[in-house]
Amino acid sequence: MDSPDQDFLKDYKPLHVPHEYDAGASMQDNVIYALAQLEYATAPEVAAKLNELEPQTDTATHLKQTREVLEGLFSKGLIKGNNDPDRQYNLSKILTPNSGKADKLF
Repeated sequence: MDSPDQDFLKDYKPLHVPHEYDAGASMQDNVIYALAQLEYATAPEVAAKLNELEPQTDTATHLKQTREVLEGLFSKGLIKGNNDPDRQYNLSKILTPNSGKADKLF
């Protein structure tokens, strides 16, 4: 029997960023991969990157699917974006190491 927590964890688990593009992967994985390559990008920019990686798919299809994926992830809080009309998204990756230190536990 599934608990409500399992449903929550399934929907809000941390994103996995693929290390390479895979035409057989889910659209979400490919959109995340393209966004990771661009770091900060709008939906049309991510769709353009996908079009470079998979030119056999129609550009309008890439754009429609990219918008759906990015808006879905943004609304769940799994990726960040600004509030501009053409929202720019990012994965909130930490790019600079913490310069502090941790105290000993014991």
